[in-house]
Amino acid sequence: MTVERLKNQLLFNQLRNGIIDIMFLNIDGKSIPDDIYVEACQEVQDCFVVSEKYTQLLDKEISLEEINNYPLIVQAKGSNTRSFLDNFCLNHNILLNPNIEIASYSLVVEFTKMGLGIGYVTEDYIKDELNNKTLFKVPIKEKIPKRSLGYAISKKHEVNFSTKKLIEIIKN
Repeated sequence: MTVERLKNQLLFNQLRNGIIDIMFLNIDGKSIPDDIYVEACQEVQDCFVVSEKYTQLLDKEISLEEINNYPLIVQAKGSNTRSFLDNFCLNHNILLNPNIEIASYSLVVEFTKMGLGIGYVTEDYIKDELNNKTLFKVPIKEKIPKRSLGYAISKKHEVNFSTKKLIEIIKN
């Protein structure tokens, strides 16, 4: 069983037992227990990015296999983003060999901006870097699908006032 699956099981148990009121998760490909209600809130798009040091990669589409020829900066195994990337690559019969694996998403962005390699990030979270051209999106041949993010609550417990308000804010 993966670390991600264990974390989700623990969190689902905490929802069931009323220890936590709400959890946020990547929905895609997850098996959701019958006593848990899940609703998608947002779709996000992941991408590979580089600094000015690697702008030669922007001239043509490159494959996932070709990405392995460059230093790769990704989140450590166990993160949702990394699990999604690994599964996507396995579906294309590619095993990535990252040079740098980091627990912190923000450090993936910073190391990539420093020119240490190709970073794998969520595009929605780096709009400023793309707009001010400190990072550039690498065109790849394989289309990376969007991921759905959402929240989960227990069907067994009444949702409290503050959680209801949070859900209203999320939906608006």
